Amino acid sequence: MRSFRPYLLLTVAFLAMAIIGHGVFLFQWTQNQFMAGPNDGLAQMMPFKQLLYDHYTQGEFFYSFDFGLGAGIFSELSYYFSTSFVYISTLVIVYLLDSLQLIGDPDVLFWANASVFISIARLTIVLIVTYTLFRYMRISRLSALVGASIYGISGMYFRHAAFWEFFADAFIWLPLLIFGTEKIFREQKPGWFMFAIAISMIDNFYFAYINFLLAGIYILFRLFIPLEKTETKWKKAIALFLIAGLIGAGMSMVSFIPSVYAFLNNHRPAFQQDILWFEETENLLFMSRYILLPAMFMLFLFIPALYKLQRFRLFALIGILTIVLYHSPMVGSIFNGFSAPQHRWEYFMSFVAAGAIASGLDHFHKLRLKDVAPAAILTALLYGWFAWRDEALEFTTLYPRLALAGLVLTLAAALAATAIRQRSQKPLLAAVLLALVLATANVYQIEKLLDNADIADVDEALITGEDYDNAEVRALIDEIQGRETSEMYRIDWMEGVRNNTPIVQGFQGLSAYSSILNKNLLYFYLYDLEIDMQRESVSRYATLGNRSNLHSLLQGNYAIRERDDPNVPYGFRKFAATDNFIAYQNRYPLPFARPAFQVYQESQLADEPPLLREHAMLSGIVLDETAETEPLPDRFPGEAEYEIEEMGANYEDGVLDISEETGGIDLLLDEAPEEGDLYISFHLENTAADQGFPLEINEYQTTRKSNQSIYKTFVDDLTIRVEAAQKIKIRMPEGTYKLTDIEIVKEPYALLREQNALADRTTNLKIDGSQVDVTYDNQDGAPYLNLSIPYERGWQATINDEPVDVLKANYAFLAVPLEDGMNKIELRYRPPFFLPSLFISILSLVIGLFWLRRRKSSEAREYKPKDTMTN
Repeated sequence: MRSFRPYLLLTVAFLAMAIIGHGVFLFQWTQNQFMAGPNDGLAQMMPFKQLLYDHYTQGEFFYSFDFGLGAGIFSELSYYFSTSFVYISTLVIVYLLDSLQLIGDPDVLFWANASVFISIARLTIVLIVTYTLFRYMRISRLSALVGASIYGISGMYFRHAAFWEFFADAFIWLPLLIFGTEKIFREQKPGWFMFAIAISMIDNFYFAYINFLLAGIYILFRLFIPLEKTETKWKKAIALFLIAGLIGAGMSMVSFIPSVYAFLNNHRPAFQQDILWFEETENLLFMSRYILLPAMFMLFLFIPALYKLQRFRLFALIGILTIVLYHSPMVGSIFNGFSAPQHRWEYFMSFVAAGAIASGLDHFHKLRLKDVAPAAILTALLYGWFAWRDEALEFTTLYPRLALAGLVLTLAAALAATAIRQRSQKPLLAAVLLALVLATANVYQIEKLLDNADIADVDEALITGEDYDNAEVRALIDEIQGRETSEMYRIDWMEGVRNNTPIVQGFQGLSAYSSILNKNLLYFYLYDLEIDMQRESVSRYATLGNRSNLHSLLQGNYAIRERDDPNVPYGFRKFAATDNFIAYQNRYPLPFARPAFQVYQESQLADEPPLLREHAMLSGIVLDETAETEPLPDRFPGEAEYEIEEMGANYEDGVLDISEETGGIDLLLDEAPEEGDLYISFHLENTAADQGFPLEINEYQTTRKSNQSIYKTFVDDLTIRVEAAQKIKIRMPEGTYKLTDIEIVKEPYALLREQNALADRTTNLKIDGSQVDVTYDNQDGAPYLNLSIPYERGWQATINDEPVDVLKANYAFLAVPLEDGMNKIELRYRPPFFLPSLFISILSLVIGLFWLRRRKSSEAREYKPKDTMTN
């Protein structure tokens, strides 16, 4: 029992430090303010935790029709929480508390409340793991404790935990990987490295990639900087890394393969801006939002005597390299999968700085004033140079003041320590460092997160209020859900730009926001149907552009709008209202499963307007490849003739030069439609280097991003639906634009009304997550059945208990071939390659355990003393 006491005391100590490190956020929690970003925190993190909790606790691990138009949550949410060990552990605890009725039903507000406590628990684990690593590297207890604190209680940890909570999990797996690395170098024991690889790849494939790059840098330096006299030879070490890494990777395949498939099946328009190899970045010593290098680290870098110590040399040289890499956007792009540069790997800088400081502390007693004083002068000069060259630096807030105070305290403590007894030197320096770490963490929370990043706005009033979860809208949703009896219907409503509103408010909607989405749906929105989402952005889809054909095809049977919003789809009638909102119902709904008699090919429609593609989907089925096709629908009303009138602008040869504050052109139709809508298609580019802008077309408003925005799609072929009118007004702010390929098409909706009148021959529709059952009576010999399920690999189908092919139809959805007569259709979803990847994982686990056991037996035989005989 006594042997566990030190570990218990250390755990309590680290827990206490984690609590103090979260001091500001804990105080905010007492004020009903939460540790969650107002943007991605509330738009993604909290909704996804809620979605996964609801599904996992109900036994559904693979698919959800509540996520956008439907998606595989195991694979597409693997970037977030679906395979996160921290989240799953939290879920189990919450579920037990919920089952014991010790808490209320978890919702988004619950997860926001819990965020700071989850972060404290995670940070405690980070501190324990990092401390264990440093102790294993023969760093003394106090120095290891200081080093672990410098790494874990860093600004970047709180930034990650608040904005993108799953990012912070990487703080655990990096030191675990390094621990496994050291085990191979020091003891030729690959087990820890093997399991660290497996855990990292299961937990999050994205940060596994980042951590593997970081571990690779560490291993590369370790090959040339041995820390022990009897270390593993480099050839054998590399062999162990490769074998253990491959087995560990194999163990992760049950999660990794579906996750990577989802990543590859995502679509993100290529990043088109230039990526520099080097540029000036934020001030690492005074003002950076990502990492503030400790003054002690900079001081130690200037002490030549410390470089004689191999452990310090290792961390110091890597640290110097990371400072250089920090200033390279290209490196940021490489760590972000060769996409837009992002600051997401810099916690490695905290780690190596922590290792350098811990190593330096252990040998500080050997330093003299003549070693420390010149380094202190150089450190002060370096800080002075960073302050002088940074024109944006102002000492008007606590953060830069604290950095300056930290410099003064650090140099004073280091110089004073050389004059006192050696036994007191390390405690003095450790106390100063820990005080600075905890103070910096809390000041960072105040200025960089609460104030500058608006986290102070995230409180209970916001999460339960009209800007996030409007009570009036809730009432309308409840009324819709109370009257609806069909198995599938969708509501077109989204709060502002929060595409995951349906998850928050508990209804099936038409929008989603995630870094990984089904590329078939994204192509459907961006290219195939050119559906405007009222906001240009990547990683999102939203609404159906008020296009009634699409609403009916995809079960968009309801819409909620603000009272003064005229953008209501054709054929939707008011049926309920509150003071500020109106709910509308679609008069022309279509079944979830629809027969297709006419067959078209995507290539037939490649050069046709989006409206004709809608008509093809309404009248039949559009396949990407098929041997037999029908002539295109003959009900297409054709293109409208128009004249152009300039309004505060000059329009010539496709260039629109707007000279007034707001201007554009009017399109005057020769003949106004009596009813229905108009579809206006055009190509639009802003020639300004860096200027986003609003775009208005009659009653419809949307926005386009700057050409410099990393979230710009560069999809500039637009189709906008407006109500039928004689005049189409296109308005934009002052500037010069390329506006070409203008086309106006009339839509009287005759085909939609005809399809709505057809009899529905589907029965027994049952949708239960990854299981969909429906019966169709194919009396008329339809060759295919369209289903409003987004197409993605993983769906399997049987008809009358016989397997059939699942087809990609209507650009982004499922279809199955039909037999004559009654068709009992069963569809089942499993993540792509799930069973083969599960087999690989189990096989790799068995091989790994066998390999480790065999190595252990071999080592035991090798070191077993030989029998001796005595006379």
